[in-house]
Amino acid sequence: MLAADDQPVLSASGSAAENIPSADSFDRQVLGLLVLHILVEAEPGVSPRFFDFGLDEPLFREMLAYLHLDHLVQGAGPSEVAPECDDEELMVRGLLLRHVSEGDKVGQWLAGIIAHRSLKDNHLWEDLGLAERSDLRRLLEQHYYSLASKNTRNMRWKRFLYRSLCEEEGFTMCPSPTCDSCSEFNVCYGDDSGEAVLARNARSARLAAKDEANEFL
Repeated sequence: MLAADDQPVLSASGSAAENIPSADSFDRQVLGLLVLHILVEAEPGVSPRFFDFGLDEPLFREMLAYLHLDHLVQGAGPSEVAPECDDEELMVRGLLLRHVSEGDKVGQWLAGIIAHRSLKDNHLWEDLGLAERSDLRRLLEQHYYSLASKNTRNMRWKRFLYRSLCEEEGFTMCPSPTCDSCSEFNVCYGDDSGEAVLARNARSARLAAKDEANEFL
């Protein structure tokens, strides 16, 4: 269990400017939430293992030291062997690492963590243990801005990462050349946050305008 002083703040968001944590404070809160989330997932009494985070053991120990949670590795023996990584996990991790700033150690940890958690079934922000989807946007923009800034229409982040991988390889996973005409629009933009609703409304307006224009052809 986390000690009282180790308990992370349960929301990384603030309604007023003075309540918005600094970059370092935000990183600590996010990573603390993630550790807590994985502890809850684990069997009672089982210490978290480095491969539960998608990290190798040295990076895992560095992250826990950064969070002052070194005591959590006491039950994890160095002889443990990590299961082989899924190809998709390796590809997502590589994508993120190509966009992380040099010397950004937190970004390096998060690349492994995000890639590993992206294989889970829920929304990515939920499987990272975050309080809300906007926290994931801030996290990605803070550490992988050159990549995250391309998500201008608020596509679901897991979908965006996989689409970015496809684009790097020169092919597309999308059944349509444009988002507006795609039958899977709601799969990519289905979140009910304000920005996603705006994206759907804007798409409806564009399609209505197109249909109206076609009437005059």
